[in-house]
Amino acid sequence: MLLAATAARAFDFWADNADGKRLYYSYDGNSKVKVVNPDWDSFTQPSGVLRIPATVINGATTFSVTAIDTKAFEYCADITTVVIPEGVTSIGRMAFAYCTALDSVALPSTLTSIGTMAFTGTSFFSSSHLNDDGLLIAGNYLIGSRSSITGSIAVPDHVQGLGNMAFYSTHVERVTLPAGLRFIGENAFQDCMSLDTVELLGTNPPTLAANAFTNVNGVVAYVPCHSAGSYQATTNWNSLDIAENCPDGQGIAETMAATFSAVATDGGLAIVCSEEMTFCVSDAMGRRVAESKGGWVALPSHGIYFVNAPGMKAVKVVY
Repeated sequence: MLLAATAARAFDFWADNADGKRLYYSYDGNSKVKVVNPDWDSFTQPSGVLRIPATVINGATTFSVTAIDTKAFEYCADITTVVIPEGVTSIGRMAFAYCTALDSVALPSTLTSIGTMAFTGTSFFSSSHLNDDGLLIAGNYLIGSRSSITGSIAVPDHVQGLGNMAFYSTHVERVTLPAGLRFIGENAFQDCMSLDTVELLGTNPPTLAANAFTNVNGVVAYVPCHSAGSYQATTNWNSLDIAENCPDGQGIAETMAATFSAVATDGGLAIVCSEEMTFCVSDAMGRRVAESKGGWVALPSHGIYFVNAPGMKAVKVVY
């Protein structure tokens, strides 16, 4: 049975899913709908296993379900399991927040965003579901992490996305991200004040939210050899220092504008620039060790060096 909503309702129509649970929808573009909160104080809340349908029919039209709206099931305390189908691309902020009995979540491979606090206050979002590294992972997605984690963390190879605030305010220092990662959500690393290195194993840059690294200073993103250009050309990645992990201990770093590069070679740096300017090379302690107008520069020892040019962002090179 279907029923058109009145103008006062926060939905356009409702329909029962295959289990007989009534869900509420709003139009979200051509032949697309999102699941919304109809004001659960006035309607019967779903309980037990909640299966979101991949499609829903209203009148003579079949709609694809592509999103779970902000706070769609907030405070639905009797939901124990959520199964979200392929085709859904986004889960909104606090979509399942404070569904206290929720203990099992199945997510589709089509997701491109997982909202802030989407599962906060649930049984699922608890220490019993954290892995040995303190990470909360649902299917192919990292939802959150223990606030006390520190040191180096390697995100498992199967993870395809980091939800909003995935590492928010942790003490992690180095994070390795898998080759198949597709997106990094909003505030994913916000206030990670100890973070200095993010190593990405994929040559294809994942989508990066503009505020993923809010209040994080000096972080360097290490990317596969010969892929710095792709990262620099991808939205929001050019706000970070990009360095390449190359064979035989070599490294490449470029400015945001990619106007010069510094490549670690045997015994020093090869500095290449599209225009003549003076470069200063400093070690990790800030001591100047060389100055050059380009070309090859000898280095005193292996370590971390910073190459600076007037009016340009310094680049970091590991030799």
